[in-house]
Amino acid sequence: MKDSDLIYGIMASLGKVEYSVSYLKYLLEPFHVTDSSLRTILSRMISKGVLQSKKKGKSAYYSFADKGKRIGSNVSFSFKIPDWSNWNHSWWGFLFSIPDDDKALRHKVTKKLSLYRFVSLYPGCWIRPLHDSEKIEECLQDLTSLGFCHLTKMEFVSELTEERIQKLWKIDSINYDYKKGLDLIKTSSVKLENANPEEAFRLKMTTGNEIVQLLFTDPLLPDFYLPEDWKGTELRQAFVRWEKSVYEKSKLFWNNYK
Repeated sequence: MKDSDLIYGIMASLGKVEYSVSYLKYLLEPFHVTDSSLRTILSRMISKGVLQSKKKGKSAYYSFADKGKRIGSNVSFSFKIPDWSNWNHSWWGFLFSIPDDDKALRHKVTKKLSLYRFVSLYPGCWIRPLHDSEKIEECLQDLTSLGFCHLTKMEFVSELTEERIQKLWKIDSINYDYKKGLDLIKTSSVKLENANPEEAFRLKMTTGNEIVQLLFTDPLLPDFYLPEDWKGTELRQAFVRWEKSVYEKSKLFWNNYK
C-alpha cells in the first residue's frame, strides 16, 4: 500500500472533518512513515486536488477537497448493490473514437469507464447494465463533454448470455480473489483476538485496504449473470462484521491522542 493510500484511508475511515499534522504523525507511527515523507505526500495530495489545507495559528489542518470527496463516494459505491429485480434488460453504451497515438487520453477514458464497472464489448464500445440509481450520466459527464464520446441507452436483439457476461467481467478471476479475501479476513480476525489497540489499528488499515481494493472489482451485476458460488455478497458481509470488530478494538489507539 502506498503511503498516500494509507493517509487517505486513515482520514476516510476515522471520519473526522479535519486532521492536524501532529495527529497524522501520531496515526502514522505504527507504519513508520517519517515526518519528511508525510509532508511531501500531503503536498502532493494537495497538488492533485485530493486534500486541502488551512492554517490555525501555527498549525496546518488537512481535509478532503472535492476530488478526495469523489474518491470517497466511489468507495461507497462499492458497498451498494443495485436492486436488479425489476431490470428491463437495458444497457448503457459508451461510444468513443480516440486517435491511436493519443495514449494518455485513451487511458483517461478507459480508466474512468472501468471505475464505473463498464467493460469493452468491442473497441470503442463499452457497456454496463442500466440502473438509474448509479447516476451514470452524472458520473461520466466530464467524458461526454469532451465531444468525441457518447453515452447511449441500448437493448440487444439477442440477449448477451451468462457465459459471455462472465467472460467480459472476468467473474471467475474475481470470485477466486474474493475467496482469498474471505481467508484474509479469517486470518486477520485470529490476529485481532490478541492484538493491542495499536496493532488492531495497523490491521484495520492494512487488511481493510486489501479488502476495499477487492470490493472495487465487484461488477455489481444482476444476480442471474453471477455463478451460484459467487462470493461477492459473502465477502462484503464478512468485511462489515470484521470492520465493526477492528474499529472497536483499535479506537483506544486513535482516540488516545492528546
